[in-house]
Amino acid sequence: MAEQSFEDPVGKAIAQAASSTLATKAQQAVSRLMILAIFAGAFIAMGSIAALVSQAAMADTGLVNIASGAAFSVGLIMVMIVGAELFTGNTMQVLPAITGDLGFGRLAKAWAVVWTGNLIGSGMIALLFAAAGGLTDGVGDAAIALVQSKLAKPAASVFSSAILANILVCLAVWMAMGAQTIPAKILAIVGPVTVFVAAGLEHSVANMSILPLGWLAEAGSAVAIAGGVANLAISTAGNIVGGAILALGLAYGHDALSEAG
Repeated sequence: MAEQSFEDPVGKAIAQAASSTLATKAQQAVSRLMILAIFAGAFIAMGSIAALVSQAAMADTGLVNIASGAAFSVGLIMVMIVGAELFTGNTMQVLPAITGDLGFGRLAKAWAVVWTGNLIGSGMIALLFAAAGGLTDGVGDAAIALVQSKLAKPAASVFSSAILANILVCLAVWMAMGAQTIPAKILAIVGPVTVFVAAGLEHSVANMSILPLGWLAEAGSAVAIAGGVANLAISTAGNIVGGAILALGLAYGHDALSEAG
C-alpha cells in the first residue's frame, strides 16, 4: 500500500519561514541584540515574580501550579509581542545553522550575547523587586522553597527537565511565529508555558531571576550559590538540546530541511 501524505499548510508555512527568520534574528548588530536581550531577561523575571506571587497567594490550593504557570506566561507574551531576544527561544537557531542560513560562529556569538543580556536583565529586576520590598507576604518564602527544590535536583534530572521545558517553550514560540494577531499569539503561548511551569521544569532564563530572588530572600551560602551556577550551566545545555529537537523535528516533518538543502 502506497504511503499517503498529509500537509498542514499553516505548519508547513511556519517551518519554511522559520530558518530565515531565526537567522535574521541572530545576524542583528551586537548592541541591538544586547539591548533586546536585557529587556527579554527583565520580562521573564517579571513573569517569575508573577508566578511567585501566585504561589504565595494560593499556597494551600491544588491549583497553585496551574495558576503560577499562567502567570509566568505573561513574561514570554511580553517577549514575543515586543520582539525581545530570549536565549531559550533562540536555541532554535540551530535550524538555520544546519540549513546553511547562519554560520556556526555567528550562532555562538549571538547566543553568548543574548544569554548574557538575559542574565543582566533578570538580575536587575530581581534586585529592584527585592529593594521595593516585594519579598514579603509569603513571596520570599515561595522563592526560597522554589530555589531549594531546584538545588536539590541531581544533574541528570536538571538536564532532562531542561530539555522538556524548552521543547514546550520553543513550541510556544514556534506557534506564536505563525500567529497573525496579538490575541492569537497570546493564545499560542499560554498553554505550553503553563504546562512547563506547572510541571516544575527547568528554564535557564527563568532561573536567572528565581535563584537571585531566593538568595535575596534568605542570604545563600557559598555552596548554594555554587549550586545555582551549576543549575544554570546544566539547564542551559538542556535547553539547547530541547530547542534543537523541537525546531529540527518540526522542520524535518514539514520537509523544510530537505527543501533548504
